[in-house]
Amino acid sequence: MNASSHHEYMCPQCNHINTFPERALRNMYKEQMTICEKCGCQLEVTPADGINNQINLVVSIAGQEYTLS
Repeated sequence: MNASSHHEYMCPQCNHINTFPERALRNMYKEQMTICEKCGCQLEVTPADGINNQINLVVSIAGQEYTLS
């Protein structure tokens, strides 16, 4: 695993690079809701195991049934 305290991912709406905190990786394979720092789009981020002990972040635009408070 990477020694940094966060991981980066790209917003599928505006291509802005956002960060995902290392502590959130405890919930592997569970959708986690977040908001793009630039465009405000609601996103689902799912951390998963990758090749060579890397972490993959699967990112998609959240459906309308999700709302963040």
